[in-house]
Amino acid sequence: ACNSNSSDDGGEVFTAADGTAFRAEVIVTGLEIPWSLAFTPDGRLFVTERPARVRIVQNGQLLETPALTLTDAWANGEAGVLGLAVDPAFALNRFVYLLYTQDRGPLPPVNRLVRYRELNNTLAEAVVVFDDIPGALTHDGGRARFGPDGLLYVTMGDNREASDAQDLAAFTGKIFRINTDGTTPS
Repeated sequence: ACNSNSSDDGGEVFTAADGTAFRAEVIVTGLEIPWSLAFTPDGRLFVTERPARVRIVQNGQLLETPALTLTDAWANGEAGVLGLAVDPAFALNRFVYLLYTQDRGPLPPVNRLVRYRELNNTLAEAVVVFDDIPGALTHDGGRARFGPDGLLYVTMGDNREASDAQDLAAFTGKIFRINTDGTTPS
């Protein structure tokens, strides 16, 4: 249960059942199906839009030009541009990891993790890190985050096949722990 009311600064204040209060306020508008976000050390906010884009919010403003528009994204149902993670060493290497559903024409879509290098608010130099994870119209999941161990954790939905979550041979319905080059950590 949660109660809400307006605060003096315009944000809405919520109080959870345990008494914890928090405020929700609009940071930016004009995004189309925002899905994931990550901050860079310099304070920029990178946001994925499921219909094939990565956008940047800098100094409280949504930059007009997308950092990346994917031409091979399959943005249907719950699929499209999904997870996003900023490398812990971003200040040195400028790496951003993006999880998205790839359109393969007549073949079924797949989810893939791709590393990009950021330069001047643009993502380029794509390197595929993890590929060929079955995609679907729904249940693609798709989050990417770095753990305190420096490893990249990637979640994948069950691809509308609930039993895949229990099948260790299936890539769907899983949480993957991977090195940034796509190899398996010891």
